Amino acid sequence: MTKTLFACALALAAVSAAPALAQAPQNDRGAFQGPYVGIQGGWQQDRQTLDVNGVRQGSASADGFAYGGQIGYDTHLSPNFVLGGEFSVTGKTGRSDLDGFDLRQGRTFNATGRLGYTVTPNSLLYARGGYSNARFTVSDATTRVSDNRGGYTVGGGLEQSFGRNVSGRVEYAYSHFGRDDLSALFGPGSQVNYNRHAVTAGLNYRF
Repeated sequence: MTKTLFACALALAAVSAAPALAQAPQNDRGAFQGPYVGIQGGWQQDRQTLDVNGVRQGSASADGFAYGGQIGYDTHLSPNFVLGGEFSVTGKTGRSDLDGFDLRQGRTFNATGRLGYTVTPNSLLYARGGYSNARFTVSDATTRVSDNRGGYTVGGGLEQSFGRNVSGRVEYAYSHFGRDDLSALFGPGSQVNYNRHAVTAGLNYRF
């Protein structure tokens, strides 16, 4: 709960930072137009669930601090609609125990698109979705196995322009990284699902 509150506080700080930044006039292209680079951080929870014939039998979760950066490009489809693409790389602290094994979540690559609507000239409400690839490592005293899992990520957020070149955002994302068939261990219909929830705040510099 403490980490969740910390992430929310970080998100609110990013949005409320507007008064501290210069209010330069927007360029003729609009507030959300062209290339950008940025940083992000916040709360992330990775959860593995064991289901047998569709019935939840158990789960393990790990909360941690997510951190990383992004590069992207936005373009206006109309005065209010914005279409964009983004590539990001993130990491995460923390680990969880899965049936006596140590489970860690490593780097994640995301390639996503987003569609947004400017509710004000400087505020963009958007939805995001695309491909995600995360690295999971399982280990015990004698064995260490890593696996890169591909999946999808969807979410949405609010981005606020603070001037000609700077914008901040708050975003929620859900990611799913597939499942493993464990019928050999727990009987027919047994599988482990890999899911993720994240709430992050980001700061972008626009060129």
